[in-house]
Amino acid sequence: MIKKPGKHTLLSNTALGFIAFLGILVFVALIGQRHPLRLDLTESKRYSISDQSRKIVESLQDDINIKGFYQEADPNRDQTRDLLEAYRYYSKKINYQFTDPDRNPSLAKHYQIRTYGTLVLEGFGKTQTIHTTDEETITNAILKLTQEQQRTVYFLAGHGERDISNVDKDGYSTAKAAIEKENFQVKTLNLLVDPKIPDDAALVVVADPKKPLLTTELGALRRYINKNGSVMFLLEPFSDGGVADFLNSYGITISPDIIVDTMSRVFGASYLIPVITEYGFHKITDGFNVACFFPTTRSIDSAKGIPDSVDLLELAFTSSYSWAETNYRFVQPETPKFDETKDKKGPISVAVIAAISAENPENDPKSEERTAGRGQAQLLVFGDSDFAGNTYFNLQGNSDFFLNSINFLGQQENLISIQRPKTAGAPLTLSRSQNRLLFWVGLLLMPALVVASGLAVFQLRRKHR
Repeated sequence: MIKKPGKHTLLSNTALGFIAFLGILVFVALIGQRHPLRLDLTESKRYSISDQSRKIVESLQDDINIKGFYQEADPNRDQTRDLLEAYRYYSKKINYQFTDPDRNPSLAKHYQIRTYGTLVLEGFGKTQTIHTTDEETITNAILKLTQEQQRTVYFLAGHGERDISNVDKDGYSTAKAAIEKENFQVKTLNLLVDPKIPDDAALVVVADPKKPLLTTELGALRRYINKNGSVMFLLEPFSDGGVADFLNSYGITISPDIIVDTMSRVFGASYLIPVITEYGFHKITDGFNVACFFPTTRSIDSAKGIPDSVDLLELAFTSSYSWAETNYRFVQPETPKFDETKDKKGPISVAVIAAISAENPENDPKSEERTAGRGQAQLLVFGDSDFAGNTYFNLQGNSDFFLNSINFLGQQENLISIQRPKTAGAPLTLSRSQNRLLFWVGLLLMPALVVASGLAVFQLRRKHR
């Protein structure tokens, strides 16, 4: 006679099985926590980072702490969190936290946060602040933190230019300190002593020269551009420092005018301080939606004859309420008026950037100093120098615009470009019979199955009553 197991035995076996099942779940959860597995099955790999970013992150030897300053209700906060989590998946050296700057203003003030959606990256004894939270920007910020060698931004001297050590209102000491925070050294350069750009130059800045540059100095700048160097000019109205012909050879025209903007009155500023709210599409202005103010600026335009290997882009524009005044004198007491026969109506371009390829005939292609195949030289010309001075540097978006320009021009050879795979839409084309089948399945078959299932359950319950 076979003895059937009792109720207590069955309960004990059930309890043991349940405990064993829970143990397996806990074990699997612990393994998953220590060794998580992410699978991105999307065609565009939108939930993972590129191989370039992965290699940089996996090679980190020190921690990088990322602070995100977002409002708690900001939907972009979750998107940024997902992206940073993808970075952390490949390296535990990446740590991040989010802070609402409205709830923690002291921390936001400490990091000089002026806009929501700002990321501050700290590591290797350096700090990087970014305002565009895409993969390319974050990876390049990490790359800057890991760079051991500091490159140098040289400010030209010897012609009455802005002084980077001057703390007065017209000085550039504030800009110098901000550039140094971007992991650059900042030095002055006198080409009158030695007409050669140093090899460690990341960028040469010519800020408001009062006296004309000599031919030997312009030749040194041209040779530097020939080697894919970057040069930035910050000029003032009615004062070009003798560089008009030099810039014209690269397709850039500086006009003898000054911008008048009646829109500035809305902000309580002088009509000679135009507001800049429109920007060209460029990496410098990518995601940049902050107004800038350019006190006493001139127009910077594209020349009629642009060399074939020079790619020009107008980078910043004044408002439609502005115009380029050609008959203005600083001593005149009356407010200027627009003259449609002489003046140019806004928007007016006040900044132009030129990407100069190695084949540019204006750059002496036979020169032995030319470095071919290393990308492009960059030449950026602003029609104003006051916006980067001590008085106006921290006004609205002035500092961000200036530093974005410095970073792009000075780091172009070291930064990486990430191209995400594009997914082309795959249209679904159905035949007439397939359309008919889909219609009847959705309209008739599926509802019929639901009704039949309900009737079957109803009949079974009636039989077991």
